[in-house]
Amino acid sequence: MLVVIMSLAAFACKGLVQALPFPAPNFNNCNNYQGCCPVPYNGTISEKLYVFDRKLPMRTRPAAHLLDDAYIAKYQRAYRLLRALPDSDPRSWKNQAKLHCAYCNAAFNFDVLTSSGRNSTMRFEVHYGWMFLPWHRFFLYFHERILAKLLGDDDTFALPFWNWDNQSPDPPLANVIPLAFANPIYDNKVQSSLYDERRNRCTKWPNLIDLQTALECANQTLELQTSLRQWNNRLMYTQLVTAAPISRLFFGESYKLGSTPGRGAGTLEVSPHNNVHLWTGNPNATIPFSDMGIFQYAALDPIFYAHHGNIDRLWEVWKSLPGGNRKDLSQADYLNTQFLFYDENAALVKVQISQALNINNFRYNYEDVPNSWIHEGSDAASAPCFPASTSEINEMILNTPPLSTENFTTFANSSITFHVRRPLEKQLHREEVLVIRSLKLEKPLGPILNAFLYFPTANPTTPISCIEFFGKTGGLGIGFSLDLPVSKMELRLALGYKLQSLGMDQFSHVVVTLVQVQLAQIIQLKNAQIVYFDE
Repeated sequence: MLVVIMSLAAFACKGLVQALPFPAPNFNNCNNYQGCCPVPYNGTISEKLYVFDRKLPMRTRPAAHLLDDAYIAKYQRAYRLLRALPDSDPRSWKNQAKLHCAYCNAAFNFDVLTSSGRNSTMRFEVHYGWMFLPWHRFFLYFHERILAKLLGDDDTFALPFWNWDNQSPDPPLANVIPLAFANPIYDNKVQSSLYDERRNRCTKWPNLIDLQTALECANQTLELQTSLRQWNNRLMYTQLVTAAPISRLFFGESYKLGSTPGRGAGTLEVSPHNNVHLWTGNPNATIPFSDMGIFQYAALDPIFYAHHGNIDRLWEVWKSLPGGNRKDLSQADYLNTQFLFYDENAALVKVQISQALNINNFRYNYEDVPNSWIHEGSDAASAPCFPASTSEINEMILNTPPLSTENFTTFANSSITFHVRRPLEKQLHREEVLVIRSLKLEKPLGPILNAFLYFPTANPTTPISCIEFFGKTGGLGIGFSLDLPVSKMELRLALGYKLQSLGMDQFSHVVVTLVQVQLAQIIQLKNAQIVYFDE
């Protein structure tokens, strides 16, 4: 276990610690309480960073719903070969899942030693903060290179991505479980290497994905499927456009040595990422939501890698969207954070986040697919569900209580409405953000919350197609059985674009309604403020 020495003052001030990025963990010092530890390494790990093969041809990751029979056959063979590797091989199927589990279930700890001699344990957790996107980019890259090595196809093999955000009604459908993953038997002959029996019954054909749910699915009539497409487009637009105009909201809060883990996931991680995991995992399994909905087991389902391929693609899409300050983070603590992975030759290599920002380093790109949610889910395509006049808004503000800054307010199973005073002076070129400083959850799994502005009667049946919808949290804590740091967290929601879109930028207060949609529980919250973020 690594011991890091830092000043007591720096450690005590969570947000003001000196530049201390996480170094790479020690695989031979792993907390194995869930059987998550990767294979120990007996060789010498180079102090130098991994060097990408610049001579590797550029490969295009294909959309899974557009795969032809020949590519599916190669894809099936790749996972059969991976599953056949012995457990002693660090590249094996189970060890790939263990690696994800270890980084996501706090199996690696660091002892932080203060100048006064006090020890504090910091746990390495790549979810609920800014490590999420770069860590998974590295994980998929090395997984892809291992499969290519097993196939003897280093130059052309690329992981398909599950294009679930594409709501086109034209076949072949993208927003269903791709056919390559859907059937337990491949080619009417052998067991499919891409199938996982622990999936939600909602994933059965012809059910469309529901990006805002996590439990059982209703009978999907044609009318419901039309609504699902609309809701899915709306969620995508909100989470990537209006709710994430700046880097801090998109990537999530910082996590470095001396800070508190799990303080806030970025908009893409919270939803749709978490919701796709929960929609795919089986809520009625012995361990609810396994495989895909539980950190410990998620990477045992081959569709995990296709799902995260789309998450990785959407990172690039987000940077290309107009408006806002859409760029990669540049803080030294972020760029210099390091990870270890086994490469295709079973060598343990060191990487750091600064290497992940240029996708060309990895020598892959993505098949061009439409991102129709940019237009079809926009505010311009939505209508108000609670139209109110200026006098009615002012009356709403007067009749709605604020959240206490000292004492927790509790709500369960439904919704809560409160007002928050806006800063007196508007700060140009900075993003206005609602921050709930303290939000305590009863359980580590859930809840799924929808947030609405100036809509005090919003309830669990209120559709997110309403223009008043301005953000979502989804499936917080999909570790479920673990004591993950989600029982106390902060919530951040962008306001600027939405207030302008609603034509309500002139009011001195915002009225916020949080609605528990699913996985409802007792929630306590306090200290809501509106602040300005730079990036």
